[in-house]
Amino acid sequence: MDRNIRIATLALFIAMAVALHWIESFIPRPAPFLRFGLANILTLCTLYTFGGLWALFVVISRVVIGSALAGSIFSPVFAFSLSGGVAAAVVMWAMPKTLFSPIGVSVGGAAAHMSAQLALAVLLVAHMSLTHILPIFLLVSVITGVVNGYCVVIVLDVMKGRQRRFTSP
Repeated sequence: MDRNIRIATLALFIAMAVALHWIESFIPRPAPFLRFGLANILTLCTLYTFGGLWALFVVISRVVIGSALAGSIFSPVFAFSLSGGVAAAVVMWAMPKTLFSPIGVSVGGAAAHMSAQLALAVLLVAHMSLTHILPIFLLVSVITGVVNGYCVVIVLDVMKGRQRRFTSP
């Protein structure tokens, strides 16, 4: 892929991830800490398009820009978002793409995201009883991971079709 197209695509992925992160804050949640993780769709698209290092870059950029726009940079919310996002990106990067579909990789990332956030909460609150909600967190992460992974499959198919159209003579 041409360098300029790569830079433009990464910038669009970051902008869309920030926008989804912001839009998601307006969606009602069953609990204050449960989110759909829609911005992770762009992290997965980056992972499959450019690789793990760029996916980490998109996650960190999204969290920093989104938190700065929300006025919560370097707050506990920022720490939770960054820890979950980085953990998810690293786990998704490490998962073998030959064994797992984007849906499976998404579920793994969602589980890592929730687990990292719970681990941070246990460290901050210093109370192990928080670990009792891990099964609920993992159930939610499987559901959101499947939905987000399915969205990634659709987006990647559309991107492949567009790429063929623009690169064919």
